[in-house]
Amino acid sequence: MRKNLLFALFLCIGITSLQAQFTLKVAGGYAWPGFQNSENIYGPIIDPAHPDIDALGPLANIKDTMNGNPASYKLVKGSYGHGANVTVGFGYTLHKYFNFELGISYLKSATITADQTRQLTIFTGIGYSYIPAYLVAHITSNAFGVSISPAFTVQAPIKQSKFMPYARMGVALPVYGGLTDHITIDQNSGIPTLVKAPYFLGKHTDVTLTTQGSVSIGINGAVGLKYNIFPFMSIFGEVNGQYLTTRAKTSKITQWDADGVSQISNRGVYRTQFNFVNSLDGNSNNLAYNSKTDLTKPKDDVMPTGPFSNLGLNVGLSFNLGKSDTKKDKDKTATK
Repeated sequence: MRKNLLFALFLCIGITSLQAQFTLKVAGGYAWPGFQNSENIYGPIIDPAHPDIDALGPLANIKDTMNGNPASYKLVKGSYGHGANVTVGFGYTLHKYFNFELGISYLKSATITADQTRQLTIFTGIGYSYIPAYLVAHITSNAFGVSISPAFTVQAPIKQSKFMPYARMGVALPVYGGLTDHITIDQNSGIPTLVKAPYFLGKHTDVTLTTQGSVSIGINGAVGLKYNIFPFMSIFGEVNGQYLTTRAKTSKITQWDADGVSQISNRGVYRTQFNFVNSLDGNSNNLAYNSKTDLTKPKDDVMPTGPFSNLGLNVGLSFNLGKSDTKKDKDKTATK
């Protein structure tokens, strides 16, 4: 369906823009979380009280009570829209002050971090009991993405001026990208059996988790000022913003090295691959809801989300590829 709509869109552009002014825009900039800095960031849950359960949940800085110091818990807030971006835009003008633009953007997010100090447990045969030992986990999370953005731009009706204010409004459609969590875990228990199920922990453990998103849609806009250097080239600067929340589709642990030895095969598919759904019930492949769960298949879990909203600054160049404006300017020069 999306491919058909895009084809129809490009066909309409081709038919209606035979006399249009085509443009090519190249821009780059940086964005901050903006007004959405209150959004939760989701990441891998590290819970020694349930070392047999793997899940994604709100990422937090956590300290268990240790050496008389009180426990603490603080959620990590932010947005994967925070970071550097590059945009290439293709557009056409059917009216001097009204344009359609199709932008293709690449975003590489800033790194989001969390630190956790958790008291370890040991299996007693009945349940898990805390022991006087701790693990220290450091989590880093970052994302990248490619999105397309159909948008309309309205320029101020100012004549005979090299400066042109404008406003743009469009939609954001992520088409490719992913999120990566890196986790390092160090523990001081000295218990060699922790490298076995359900812990899979060495004295030092390296973990990598990758997450792919599903179909999402957001909105974006900008206000800016363009300066016409030549009839065929302009420079511009703009303040832009985006509201976008993506939904996770699948996750996979691609690395689980305990003291340099991979434990991926020992963990099995159920504890390595995850399929995200809207709800869980007795038919879900999840041990908490279905006693007949197939451990040779990915675990079903509730779908987490990832905030990509931002507010930023971009600068760039715009090139007029049509001949109409250039010809008019030459004719005006010749008649003077």
